[in-house]
Amino acid sequence: MSWGLIITIAVAVIIILWWISTMNMFRRLQVAIQEAWSGIDVQLKRKANIIPNLVDTLKMQIDFETRVLTDLTAARSGLVSGNRAEAIAANDKISSMLPAIRATAESYPALGTNQSFLKLMEDIRDCEDKITYARNRYNMTVAKFNAEIIMFPASIVSGMMHLKSEEMFEISAQARDDADNMRISKL
Repeated sequence: MSWGLIITIAVAVIIILWWISTMNMFRRLQVAIQEAWSGIDVQLKRKANIIPNLVDTLKMQIDFETRVLTDLTAARSGLVSGNRAEAIAANDKISSMLPAIRATAESYPALGTNQSFLKLMEDIRDCEDKITYARNRYNMTVAKFNAEIIMFPASIVSGMMHLKSEEMFEISAQARDDADNMRISKL
């Protein structure tokens, strides 16, 4: 066997092993993205399960604005829709409504001291914290995946696998504006 043939076979084996390794890396990252999203999804569903109890507590304690209760209930359905974009938008909508609900509770002493209401708001705050953590983890995984699919030479494999970049879980422009412009007088 000639050295040229041995070198050719060795190079071919190295390329095949690299190819397989790169494909496996992309598959691992796809699984990691799904797993990271499921962490967000679990918390969004938990948040969605708290909303009906919060609405009922608000109805029992005060004559709360019907529009707020309707919006809160409508946004809840987006949390469990199964569509990432809808879930993100619904989460932003509910998060933007929470300061108004808290401010209203301050105006109604019976509501502000109601243990059910306080527990529900604590549970929602806990969900928000866990969603933030899960969102950071998800976004780090997506960023790694998106970087890998465009970097040469892995981009050759990602192109042949027809991989597309994943969407990050970012705060919406409206939610960002609301947070940037939040003033106590607007609550």
